[in-house]
Amino acid sequence: MEHIAGTFNGTGAGVYLCFGFVPDWVKIQNYETSNDYMIEWNRNMHRSGEFVEGMQIHTGTTYRQITALTKGAGILPYKGGVVLNATTAGTTTYAEGVYLKPDTKDYRYITADSPHGVGDAVANTINSWTLGSAANYTGNFNADVTGTYIGEGSKIMINGITYYIVALTAGQGISANEVTLSQPAPTGDIQSIGGMYDMAPMVSGETTLAGIYIANTTVNVNNALIGFEAGTWK
Repeated sequence: MEHIAGTFNGTGAGVYLCFGFVPDWVKIQNYETSNDYMIEWNRNMHRSGEFVEGMQIHTGTTYRQITALTKGAGILPYKGGVVLNATTAGTTTYAEGVYLKPDTKDYRYITADSPHGVGDAVANTINSWTLGSAANYTGNFNADVTGTYIGEGSKIMINGITYYIVALTAGQGISANEVTLSQPAPTGDIQSIGGMYDMAPMVSGETTLAGIYIANTTVNVNNALIGFEAGTWK
């Protein structure tokens, strides 16, 4: 049984999530407060002409509306195996892209010192956290970030415990209380800081892995934080 969950930056267009297997079920949800839509799909929906690409769920204050997603309107399994070129890969700018793959890079370095060849620290490797306000979950790093890769949504490990950045302005981070976390973290060492999203664009020459294709743009709104979860049955 396989399972994956994560986030990507909404593209406002069809997008492939190439996470390595063809799922039996999928959930996609827009995490922005202005858009409370989600999609659920499972392989049994392929038996239905009306729900062949899933169901879109919209929850208001007094109702729960379900919309059937027919051909070209929802989610499809994707088998992968395509070698991308410059045209098919599309833009490869971080937080954009057509074909996305899991991104586990540690971006807390300056680019010159990064083992991945790319970093987000302005002047020094970000390796320490200072708690400023436990009540507000805020604090600061030992260096600023450029904000290209590190920001809202980044997973950060402090003293061996995982937290998430929920607010950080590009070009900041070193001054008191410029970073807001998902919960208060005591002052200590930083072991890693991931990107704002769990998926990043694939580039020309790479071969796509299996996953899903999302045609729906009611949930996949451009530049919105989108959460996904997918898995297989026994």
